[in-house]
Amino acid sequence: MNGRITLTKRLPKGKSKRGWRRRSRTAKFSLTQQAQWFLLVHDLLAVGFSLRHAIQFTATMKPRLSPILNRVDKELAAGESFSTGLRPFINADLYYQLLLAERHGNLGTTLGEIGTLLTATEEQRRKLRGLLRYPLLLLGLLALVVAGLAAFVYPELATWQVGQEESGLKTIGIELALYLAVAILVASGFQLWHWHHLTPRQRLIARCHWPVVGPCYKLYYRYYLTSNLAVMLCHGLSLKEIIAVTRRFDSSSLLYQFSQVAGTTLARGDRLESVVRDYPFIPSELAIFINKGATMATLGDELAAFARVQFKRLTRQIEGLLVWVQPLAFGLIALVIVALYLSILLPIYHSMQGVV
Repeated sequence: MNGRITLTKRLPKGKSKRGWRRRSRTAKFSLTQQAQWFLLVHDLLAVGFSLRHAIQFTATMKPRLSPILNRVDKELAAGESFSTGLRPFINADLYYQLLLAERHGNLGTTLGEIGTLLTATEEQRRKLRGLLRYPLLLLGLLALVVAGLAAFVYPELATWQVGQEESGLKTIGIELALYLAVAILVASGFQLWHWHHLTPRQRLIARCHWPVVGPCYKLYYRYYLTSNLAVMLCHGLSLKEIIAVTRRFDSSSLLYQFSQVAGTTLARGDRLESVVRDYPFIPSELAIFINKGATMATLGDELAAFARVQFKRLTRQIEGLLVWVQPLAFGLIALVIVALYLSILLPIYHSMQGVV
């Protein structure tokens, strides 16, 4: 292995770039399908299938994926790489992970890791949908109750109210609700505009600082970064060679952003730990591993073990968040119910006061 990575993508003969991209958008390769397929290919490679034979076999087993898999097979037959054939159907970070694994002889293991991660992600999404099913049903019933109250009960209560104090309070409440809604819309629009103008690196940093889900993004980025660095280090690439390779990646990819940060730091003669705190997507432990002075192979093995730890922490973090989904949803429903009771009882109470 010479560590060289070719990033160019050849189009099939007689095919225009525009038509190639149009067909890429029509084919669908969902995350669930990706998870199942990556694990299946990993198992086939483990029992001795060649890569092309595994692709052809899975195309027969999964007819819905045959248009995508046949295209990948044609790419391989034309001399392209496996990752290049999949590139139109997967995200940039996943593409570069496959590309590095393929170039450095670690494709089978990487396919298993990707499949496991995607399977866990889909399982957590299914669990989240299951947890939200009953609260959403209750919220739907509450919406029907609110519609019924607005149509039949509130008009009747309005006829009971005497004097202008209650109507004045009601008007103030409506105005406050409108002001709040406008403020939320304006703030949301500003945030979207601000997000659109952030650089890829700023977006990575911002995701790591998001409330609630920020720690999950941080753990995923650290897992992804260290697992890919481990692959390259295990195959003899030095840190400078890794930076040179990943600088040729797409600017939106995490590996490219790491190469920019690490390359600039080393060019200034600074130590990596001096900038790690400014970039939460880079684990602080990385500088410790690098400064130990271990061989590339040993460092790669240590980072691979560290990546597995980050993956386990990521799954535990997400599981911990899912535990709070139903309590928070039921708490919101309870607040809505209390507000409904107050909206009915307070006018009645004021009307009784007027009678007395």
